[in-house]
Amino acid sequence: MISVDKDTMQQIDNYAIKVLEIPSIVLVEHAAMAVIKNLNLKQRQTFAIIVGVGNNGADGLAIARNLLSKGKDVDIYILSDIDKASEEFKIEYNIVSKLTDQIYNIKSISDMEFMDKNIDRVNTIIDGMFGTGLNREVKGVYSYVIDLINEKRIYKVSIDIPSGMDATTGKKLGYMVDSDLVVCMQLLKVGLTKNNLFQGKVVVEDISIPDKAIEKFV
Repeated sequence: MISVDKDTMQQIDNYAIKVLEIPSIVLVEHAAMAVIKNLNLKQRQTFAIIVGVGNNGADGLAIARNLLSKGKDVDIYILSDIDKASEEFKIEYNIVSKLTDQIYNIKSISDMEFMDKNIDRVNTIIDGMFGTGLNREVKGVYSYVIDLINEKRIYKVSIDIPSGMDATTGKKLGYMVDSDLVVCMQLLKVGLTKNNLFQGKVVVEDISIPDKAIEKFV
């Protein structure tokens, strides 16, 4: 199986979007369906979806929207300023905010205390905080939330890569989600092959990035 580092994956994504002109929102939708495909929806009825405001977070909101359409109970926790969000995140947010009022912006200590208690009511956490582009230490509210969810005995699914992992080295960037399942998009990220914590916990799903984009960089 092909595995790629974060720089190569970003080159592939950029080529697909900017040269082949595949709308980024299309890839977001495919990523969302790839995660849902790997959920046992007969068993998993209640969800906490935790997102940053980049495209990994947009994936998370698209997952939330699709789960809501299936009648699932979904809480959404947003960990950054929506004004700074990617365009794809804003598109998904504008839709999902019309479907539910169970959307919480986590900024203050009281917000974190609420999240700590409220998250106990779900049986599935979906991690959409950071994608493959993360290149800095995890700090602030993100570090608190990662610690919080790692302490919970709740099934955790990460979108593409566990938040807090360096996609190239597999190392923890200060704090990292201890995922039970990682749904990796299109190509395996090489960092996942270097971190023994995730052996047997990774599936790779096709999100329709053309071979032409992949073969140009791999």
